[in-house]
Amino acid sequence: MLILNLDRNSDIPLFKQVFHQLKEKIDSETLKPGYVLPPTRTFADHLGVNRTTIYKAYQELWAFGYIESRSGSYSYVRQRRELKSPATEKKGGTINWTDRVNPLSEEVHIMFGNINYPFSEEREKFEGIDFGRLHPDTRIFPVKEFNKSLSRIIAKESDMVFDYGECNGLYSLREYIASRLRSHSISVSSKEILITNGAQNALDLLMKLLVKPGSRVFVESPTYGMIFPLLKYYNCEIVEIPMKKDGVDLAVLESELKKGIPIFFYTMPNFQNPTGVTTSQEHREQLIALCEKYNMLIVEDAFEEEMKYFGKVSLPIKSMDINQLVIYVGSFSKILFPGIRLGWIAADIECINRLSTLKRFSDISSTLPEQAALADFCNSGQYELHIKRIHKIYRKRMILAVQEMDKKIKNKNVTWIEPNGGFTVWLTMKNVKQNYDELNKICLSYKVRVAMGKDFFAYPEVKKYVRLSISSLNEEEIIEGIDRLSKAIKQIYIN
Repeated sequence: MLILNLDRNSDIPLFKQVFHQLKEKIDSETLKPGYVLPPTRTFADHLGVNRTTIYKAYQELWAFGYIESRSGSYSYVRQRRELKSPATEKKGGTINWTDRVNPLSEEVHIMFGNINYPFSEEREKFEGIDFGRLHPDTRIFPVKEFNKSLSRIIAKESDMVFDYGECNGLYSLREYIASRLRSHSISVSSKEILITNGAQNALDLLMKLLVKPGSRVFVESPTYGMIFPLLKYYNCEIVEIPMKKDGVDLAVLESELKKGIPIFFYTMPNFQNPTGVTTSQEHREQLIALCEKYNMLIVEDAFEEEMKYFGKVSLPIKSMDINQLVIYVGSFSKILFPGIRLGWIAADIECINRLSTLKRFSDISSTLPEQAALADFCNSGQYELHIKRIHKIYRKRMILAVQEMDKKIKNKNVTWIEPNGGFTVWLTMKNVKQNYDELNKICLSYKVRVAMGKDFFAYPEVKKYVRLSISSLNEEEIIEGIDRLSKAIKQIYIN
C-alpha cells in the first residue's frame, strides 16, 4: 500500500496533499505507467481520511492527465504526454514562420518588427527629459471626472453596455461627434460616422476597403511614421509629396496626379505630425480644388483638430467637401487618454456602410462600456471643459518651448517651424556629418531624448531632422530639456 505523509494541521486541504504527493511520485517515476492505484475506499481507510478526499485527489490527477479511471473499476497511472514548461520553451518550435507567413507581413516584420522609438508601445524607463513620445501628460488626465461617467453608466445601463454594441458605434457617441463636427462647419449626421478603435484602426479599415495590390498612396513628406508599415503590408506604392512651410507642395502634388490617381492622399492640415505646420484656408481651398479636378479621395487626419490655441482657426477640408471626396478621421487619444482606443471616420454614407461591414467581420464592434462612458463624459460638458483647460496649459508650454529654443539654440544650421497649436516642433539640421544613430547617442549622453526624423519618411533624406514633443512635459522639464538639447547640438557640430 502507498505511504503518504498527511499533515492534518496544515492549511492545505487533505485532498490537495494527496494529489501533490501522488503527482510527485508519478513525476519521479516511483509510480510508473500502468501502476494500479488503490480503490478509493481502501485507500481512504488506509490513510484514515474520508473517501471523498481520495476521490477528489484522483479527480485532480485525472484532470492533469496523470491517471486514467474506468467507471466501476480501478484507476491506473497512464503514459502522460509532457506538458509545456519553462524548460521546454527554450527548445523552440518546429514551424519555420518565415516560410509560413504572408510574404508582405514578413517584409513588414523585417522592416518594422523592432519599431523605432517613439512609436514603440513599450514603456521604457528613461532618466532624463523625453521630447520623443507624442503622449499626453498623464498628470493632467481628467481621471476623476471620467471615472464618474464610467460609474454612472455601469450603475444605470449595465444591461446595455455589457452586451454587443452596434457595429457603427454607440448612437449617443456618434450623435455627439456629429454635433461637434458641425460646430467645425462639417455637415455630417450620425449615420455618416463610424466609431473605430482609434485612428490607426480607422486607417487599416480604409486600406481594406480601398487598396488593390500596387495601389498608389500619396502621403505628405514627412508624415506620421506608423502609416508606413500599414502601406507596406498592403503592398502600396508610397508617393511622398514634400511639405513646405505653408503645407504640402501643391505643384508637386498635381505633377504626381498627372502620372496616376492614388487611392487617396493622406494629409494632416492642422499641426501636421511631425512638422507642426497648419495650412491656411487658401491652401485648403486649392487642395480641395485639385481633389475635385482629379476625382481624388483625401483622408484628412484630424488627430489634433481641437488643439488650436494660437491665431485664427481654419476650417477643416471636410467642411468644403460638397462632392463627398474627403474621408475625415479623428481620435480622442491625444486630447483625452491614449488608453481609450476610440476614434471615428466621417465619410459619405455609402463609404461608411462598406466600412461598417468590414469592421463587423474584423472586430464586431468597438468596446461598448468605454463608448458609453465617453458619451456621458462629453454630453455632460466635461470634454469641453477639459479642452479649455489643456489649451491654457499647452499654450503656455509651447510659448515657453519656442522662447527657450530662440534663447539657447543659436546655430544657423538649425532651424524650426513655430507651430500655432498641437504638441510638436520640427527641427531641420543642415551640414550634419553624423548618421541618425550617432545623433541619438549624443542626445542620450546629455540625457535628453528626441524623435529622429528618419522615422517620418518613407525613403532616406539627405538632411537631418528632429521632432520635439512637449505633450508629456511640464514647464520646468521643458526648460531643462531645451538646455540639454542645446548642449547636445553644440556637441554635434563640434564633431
